[in-house]
Amino acid sequence: MNINEKEKHIIRKLMIEKRNTIPKSEIFKKSRIIQSNVINSSEFCHAEILGTYLPIGSEVRTEEIIQNALELKKTVGLPTIESEEVKFYRLNDKRFNVGNLITGKFGIKEPKKRGCQLSRLDLLIVPGIVFDNKGNRIGYGRGYFDRFIVKADISFSLALGYKFQLVETDLPSSDLDQKINGLATEEGIIYF
Repeated sequence: MNINEKEKHIIRKLMIEKRNTIPKSEIFKKSRIIQSNVINSSEFCHAEILGTYLPIGSEVRTEEIIQNALELKKTVGLPTIESEEVKFYRLNDKRFNVGNLITGKFGIKEPKKRGCQLSRLDLLIVPGIVFDNKGNRIGYGRGYFDRFIVKADISFSLALGYKFQLVETDLPSSDLDQKINGLATEEGIIYF
């Protein structure tokens, strides 16, 4: 592990510990506000095809974004991990139903029945652990979303996070790390 990776590991560990102290009621309260900020954004309104993650643990929830997109007849893709790559598959449901999901790699829910694979997204909603004011993010350290952003045709990448996950100092990054275009928090959307 090089110095850059060691730094990221320490930052990741500290921020996950901090995030995990948020009471469940606060997670859902702040997530509702963050999701509303996304749903009311021009990026969401203009997106015909979007990809989003399904939350685990203390991550910002995404279920309202998914349901709203389906109600608006948008194409929604959910990720699966295959051969060390993330791939997005169209969700075939008319209403978001957790019962139509299975637990995949790393305990993440993914579609049971896979629709067509999506390689073009108008909006990609990205998870993350910590973010800086230049659009850098530290995720879980496996690089799945970074590699996907490089390969896919994505118009706008938007991370979701609580305000405290945005730090003032520049985060360590490497050539493999891909910047995000925006960050949605409970205080609004920050564009980079």
